Amino acid sequence: MRVLLLLAALAVPAAALDIEREEYKIIGWNDACSVAVERYAYPRLGEAIVGEPITSRIGTLAIVTEKPTVETRWVLEADGANTYDRVAIPAFRKKLRRAGFDRPGFDETIRDAATVESPGSAEVILSTAILEARPDFWPDTGVWRLGHAHYNPLGTCALLVYEKIGERDRFKFLLTRIYNASARSDRGRAHTTNGRLLFNNGDLPAALAETEIGARMAPELGGTRYHYAAMLALNGRLSSAMSELLAAIKLDDRFAEKAAEDLDFESLRVRQDFQELILKKNRAPAPSPP
Repeated sequence: MRVLLLLAALAVPAAALDIEREEYKIIGWNDACSVAVERYAYPRLGEAIVGEPITSRIGTLAIVTEKPTVETRWVLEADGANTYDRVAIPAFRKKLRRAGFDRPGFDETIRDAATVESPGSAEVILSTAILEARPDFWPDTGVWRLGHAHYNPLGTCALLVYEKIGERDRFKFLLTRIYNASARSDRGRAHTTNGRLLFNNGDLPAALAETEIGARMAPELGGTRYHYAAMLALNGRLSSAMSELLAAIKLDDRFAEKAAEDLDFESLRVRQDFQELILKKNRAPAPSPP
């Protein structure tokens, strides 16, 4: 066991192992501010088995006191060529889930150079200010950029993942409490707004990516689901678009009336489910006979 400052220093000495890239996965959250993670480092081409990690870490990060400290516990630590255990890895993953780290959270990707000028949305996406987090230490933003954020189910803490600027897939983790209860949903709305503005600028793939982030971050908001549905429809993914649209209407049935007139859903109008669930629902009733 190691008790660290709020910055979870999970880096592996790159010089010793000559790491080419890293990757990580979230296994799950428990019912407090604690998350189970996997982290792997891969060698440069020709120095070890292609596609096999030379560093493996599986364990938990937890804020265990009211002070800004994180407790890091690895249940698996392995370094070097031929150390990746394909049998042990799933077993440790299952063990952590059985120990209570089985709750899914909400994931956010901060896409590099994918924001547009808009009142507030770019500032919200690129800054952590709205989280009202108060760690003792932040990574140097001249060296590291915020790349991902993972929120626990209650939205009371987040694992912020910083990427090293100019290097491929190198990460630094920061587990922090969140003091703004609406931070996750506010950031979700900002991604959705950014997506609509990217669409207005003619960047349909980026618009789809941003509205998907918004919908996945704030699935309880009908607006994020509705705009993601619209981008799916415009990208020709009709079944997924209909599914997201129905989810939006379930959250707020006013979106049925909006969708009936929205040209973004023109490609769905030939579908029987759209006609029955959207158009018929919003069609004015026939006048009663005299």
